Amino acid sequence: MLPPWLLWVPILALINLLVFVSIRGRWGRIMLVLAVAAAIGVVIGDAVGAATGLEVLRIGDMHVLAASVGAQILMIAVSLLAALGPIRVQD
Repeated sequence: MLPPWLLWVPILALINLLVFVSIRGRWGRIMLVLAVAAAIGVVIGDAVGAATGLEVLRIGDMHVLAASVGAQILMIAVSLLAALGPIRVQD
């Protein structure tokens, strides 16, 4: 039997990644980094939701709303940091 977080973390990370990319409107090479950021954001958001006692949308032990907010914030941070990187100019 699998622990519930082993099932919920990839599902929530994928859903948040697809929502973020659909709003952003661009697929690119940063997708792998965004997927990792989404998974880490889900775990951190769930931990913050558990620590603060946020009970808005909860499925079992998973704080879905807090996990989704954490994933979105971390993906925004990764996108902003990627935009600050070096720019390639091609002729």
